[in-house]
Amino acid sequence: MTDDIVITGLGILSPVGCGEGSFWESLCTGRTGAAPVEQFQSQDLTRKIACLVKKPINVAEPMGRASKLAVAASREAFASAGLGPGIDQAARLDITVGTTMGETEFIEERLDAPEDEWLSKEHMKRIATGRPGSIAANVAADLKAGTSALDLYGACAAGNLALTAARRRLLDGECDLALAGGVDGFSTLAFIGFMRLRVMADGVCRPFDQERDGLLVGEGAAMFVLERESSARRRGAPIRARVAGASITCEDYHPTRPHPEGDGLNRATRLALNDAGIAPGEIDYVCAHGTGTPQNDMIEAKVMYDCFPKGVAFSSIKALTGHTMGAAAALETACCVLSIENQTLVPTWHLRNVIQPCTLDALRDGPRQAKVRAVINNSAGFGGYNSSVVLTAA
Repeated sequence: MTDDIVITGLGILSPVGCGEGSFWESLCTGRTGAAPVEQFQSQDLTRKIACLVKKPINVAEPMGRASKLAVAASREAFASAGLGPGIDQAARLDITVGTTMGETEFIEERLDAPEDEWLSKEHMKRIATGRPGSIAANVAADLKAGTSALDLYGACAAGNLALTAARRRLLDGECDLALAGGVDGFSTLAFIGFMRLRVMADGVCRPFDQERDGLLVGEGAAMFVLERESSARRRGAPIRARVAGASITCEDYHPTRPHPEGDGLNRATRLALNDAGIAPGEIDYVCAHGTGTPQNDMIEAKVMYDCFPKGVAFSSIKALTGHTMGAAAALETACCVLSIENQTLVPTWHLRNVIQPCTLDALRDGPRQAKVRAVINNSAGFGGYNSSVVLTAA
């Protein structure tokens, strides 16, 4: 019998709440994380709204914001899994952090600095702590765990990619315990970049709405403790959900646009279902990528029509959280875990007129009590990254 991979710990920092209780309450009540940008002067910009984590991050060590978000979420995930810092080295812990931007502060904060300050001792230190791989390394150092630590860059599918990689390492016996998830701090570069691409909403994100006009840039982190079911039961850990299947695909259609028929996401969905041994009709809910951009939502709807011909309930939480980049898929996986535990499906808030034709069950107006046994979290990103994760009830 296969030793299933299960989630035993969960940590969340999001624009709509930090901690799973606050996060879940917001998803059920429609409390948005959108607010005017205060990190830089935006009066001359056409877009001025973003979704940021409002609660102070209780991490004193000198590191970038993405690292601080990941460290705080990892501490919470460890605590909820009944683990503590400095775990037994024999546990063979593996840390994988998915991210889109990595640490960008050391670049952004120096854009207006005089030339002679660029290579100052303090700036060089910031560059060293912001290098690729620094986020997972900072998490490992904070947990006092000498272990494998990897930042995984996978655009906006990075959170799911990290979970998929961690699950595979556990299945292959390469580690005994995994800490995985996604993170990104607010980035001026990302904000200006998406604005220049003309895919940012004027004020309200409306995924799958006929009047949708784009996404809102956000930040956040969600981290998970994964382990084999036998390990979790041996130490009496809470089993939150099973990671029943997962997949990663890539398409080479365009650097920023998905394939018109959603080829990569279609394959990712089918491969994840096949990996889980679950038929499309057994899926109770699709947590959609749902960015609120005209192209993404229409193409994603096509994928769901094709993969779930008998229909399926779906929604996007980005209407409230914004697009949190590397954290997006991880926060959406957290939503899936909580949906299973609470036997409740959350809607796409702000959704008024569903894109047509639509034969699927577009959740809207409020949460719905339902039998939630199996769900799939779909994510897609620039560069053709796609990943799907199937979760089932414990």
